[in-house]
Amino acid sequence: MLKPVSRDTLTRQVKETIKRFIVQENLGNGARLPSERELSDSLSVSRNIVREALSGLVSEGIIVKEVGRGNFVGDVDPDQITASLPVTLGENGASPQALREARVALEIGSVGLIVQRITDEEIENLKALLASYEQKHHEGKSTVKEDIDFHLGLLNATKNQVIQDMAPLVMEVFRQTLVEGPSAMRRNPDRIIAEHRRILIALENRDIAELREAMQVHFRLQNFPV
Repeated sequence: MLKPVSRDTLTRQVKETIKRFIVQENLGNGARLPSERELSDSLSVSRNIVREALSGLVSEGIIVKEVGRGNFVGDVDPDQITASLPVTLGENGASPQALREARVALEIGSVGLIVQRITDEEIENLKALLASYEQKHHEGKSTVKEDIDFHLGLLNATKNQVIQDMAPLVMEVFRQTLVEGPSAMRRNPDRIIAEHRRILIALENRDIAELREAMQVHFRLQNFPV
């Protein structure tokens, strides 16, 4: 089983993500931050976690909360924000490119185990995630949570503890993409839906070669190194 992530850890991760967003988007004093709901949807965490993270940033003087208006960047030096950030996967010698390569190797390398060990119930769960993705897309809502959960579901289907313990790598790549900038978030949801559907068909047919090809196409069209 995957080890549960503590509430404190989630709150800290959200705080760090918001800090990186402020720095990388060059948001200055008075710039409005996304709403609590937008942050909750985009980061795939509860609004309570987002509120705790924002409260922490207010205490640190990084943002200012204005009742009825939202949260805004405070009068703070960007270098001060950067200095407060801890070393992460992307900053200890592992570049974003290296993380993306590792994610591709992990997921495509797990194809054989996924096909051999995935259950019918797990396939149905993946179908439900795809249906939810489609519905949210058509409603104009964030689909990040469904996208993350779909790929985590594939890794969990391996029933391999070591692979499951590497699942945070998938989360890290998704979260890095969210704070790289608006251009990094421009995706084609309709294409992703079609690619996820192809992956599901390959799983239902227990076709290793087709699943590998479907996964390679999925990553290649998102500019991942395959």
